[in-house]
Amino acid sequence: MNKLYKVGIIIPLLAVIIIPMMGVIANAQAAPSNQPGEGPITSMTQVESLLENILGWIYTFFFIFAAIFILIAAFQYLTAAGDEEKVKKAKNMLIYAVIAIAIALVAMGIDNIVANLVGATPVSQ
Repeated sequence: MNKLYKVGIIIPLLAVIIIPMMGVIANAQAAPSNQPGEGPITSMTQVESLLENILGWIYTFFFIFAAIFILIAAFQYLTAAGDEEKVKKAKNMLIYAVIAIAIALVAMGIDNIVANLVGATPVSQ
């Protein structure tokens, strides 16, 4: 029953997030090239740009999911009604969400950190 309840909450939340994004993703498709034999990606800089865009989308979805988990943890904490097991579960969920956000923020800037350590120009500049 408890797992069914969780699935009943998560699936509509995912639908609310993903369905509006489908139109944005569909409209973001590259226009076909008019020249024969030439695809939308012709150089390594375009590959790097594509990968940066994909990572940007992944980070965006990750932060949305982390915010949802924080809201779920807050809801569980508020509805625990003094039950120590539910309070502990909600606190752990909140701690894991905050740790995940911290790791994602470090991952977003790791290329700049490494570039500064070795004295090179960061990739994003």
